[in-house]
Amino acid sequence: MERSWRLLWQTLLTLLGLSAAALACAQPFVVARLGPGADPPLAQVLAGRYDARFAPVAGERIDYPDRRTQWLRLTATADVGEDQLPQLVIDQPYRKFFDIWRHRDADPVRRALHGRGSEFQHSSRFVVYPLEGGLRKGEVIYLRTYATEFTPSTLRIEPLAQVHRQDMGHVALRSVVLTALGATAILAFGFWVGLRERGYAYLCLTLLVQTVNLAVEGGEIRMIPWLYEVLPNRRTNVVLNTAATLASVRFLMFYLDLRTTQAGVAKVLNACSWVLGALLAVSLVQTWKLSASFGNLVLLVLIGAVFYACAVAISRRQHEAYFLAGAWVPLLAVLVVLVGGFQKWWPMFAWLEYAYPLGLVFGGLGLLLGLAAKLQKLRQDHDTAKHRATYDRLTSVMNRQAIEQSLREAILEAHRSRRPLTVVFFDIDHFKRINDEHGHSAGDEALRTVAERTRNRLRATDLCGRYGGDEILVGLPGTRLEQGLVVAEHLRRAVGANPPSVHGRALNLSLSMGVAELRPGENFDQLLERADAALYASKAGGRDRVTVQRAAVEEVAI
Repeated sequence: MERSWRLLWQTLLTLLGLSAAALACAQPFVVARLGPGADPPLAQVLAGRYDARFAPVAGERIDYPDRRTQWLRLTATADVGEDQLPQLVIDQPYRKFFDIWRHRDADPVRRALHGRGSEFQHSSRFVVYPLEGGLRKGEVIYLRTYATEFTPSTLRIEPLAQVHRQDMGHVALRSVVLTALGATAILAFGFWVGLRERGYAYLCLTLLVQTVNLAVEGGEIRMIPWLYEVLPNRRTNVVLNTAATLASVRFLMFYLDLRTTQAGVAKVLNACSWVLGALLAVSLVQTWKLSASFGNLVLLVLIGAVFYACAVAISRRQHEAYFLAGAWVPLLAVLVVLVGGFQKWWPMFAWLEYAYPLGLVFGGLGLLLGLAAKLQKLRQDHDTAKHRATYDRLTSVMNRQAIEQSLREAILEAHRSRRPLTVVFFDIDHFKRINDEHGHSAGDEALRTVAERTRNRLRATDLCGRYGGDEILVGLPGTRLEQGLVVAEHLRRAVGANPPSVHGRALNLSLSMGVAELRPGENFDQLLERADAALYASKAGGRDRVTVQRAAVEEVAI
């Protein structure tokens, strides 16, 4: 894992370094753009009929203010030698199409990530047009481009070796990102199947849709031919992003338990969920120019609600909110910048190309850990509640309901496997006198002492519980009557040998005990009745003794 993150970081630095170096270099051409809305035939453009309408533009960036076709003219300002195999590189090619014409070409050359014009010699980070034979000063290249999104692209000329280096860095980074997202989604799915916690299902769906969306946007799925007509479609983008946002909302409501802890925020998120659900259903059939903008505005409302909910949860020291803040707050901040870029409130920054997928990976892993911590806390609370419902608070042995249930199950197992089972039933002699003479605190101490010394002399598979008042019931699975007698005698001696001290006075304790072995076909009530009869026989015989119930009318005191 450490090696993977180191590779990811080094690759990112390499990509950013190469990009900065490439953008910093002055390009050996100038760019002019044909007036807006014009899409003349290529022959007329080449004949010079539109030369006067090409206006110079500053820099090498292609902006897409709308989805109309653009014509660009690149004019070389210096010679570019063929020794370094120069390439015309256009970045951010997602859902864009480029027709490139050079005087050596008989027809325009189509370049795109999907469909006609896609080529697999380079990564999906950019489209590449080789400048065979180099470029001569004054030479003109015409470029016709069409886009279904508004992210700007940049034109530049780079040597083939540098293009390959950037290709390798981009592929390495995207591989790590998509693999990490996919693996986290699979891990969340496995937890959901194993634990049946719906929070893992929501997280799995969120990560899975985001993985598909990134692969579609980044062009990694372009190897599948039958998706050519679907992947570049704006509808695909709207549907996938809406589905991912909807799954994220449901996960966050579960994760922060907003219905219980912040009902007002939960209502806002529920309303947004209904709106997104309607947008998703409509987008499966039809999308409009404002569909994405509307979804982005709903997303901003959701982000604001999540920020608020997270802040409130942190102020209340809600443990899982710290994981959410650390994992998703950076991603939400990137989303705000990304939405603002799409809405043209500020420029579409180049660093968003990698900040968003990296934020998804970091957020997915962080929330997976947070969800695991949340479920661990829930399990601890469940175990604590179960322990309180099962064990007697004073003596820390099982309570009556638990010892009855456990012993009934042990009896059924003994009958099924034909193994022996013996019970020991006893109480503290003169327990009422202890309470009357020494106080109830002394009686409590007597019960704790007897229970502790009993537990310490039993096996892990043996059963022990407080049946009522000062009565203790012990179940010994796999134990014959003679062995049970030995256990009972050891318990009796252990309690009486070392009296506990209460208020500086020794508290002499003794036990009256009854022992009975399970008979074929006997149930819990019948077995306990015989053990109870043996217990009362011990009391009638003078107390501080063990009585064994051997037959229906035979009792042997020891």
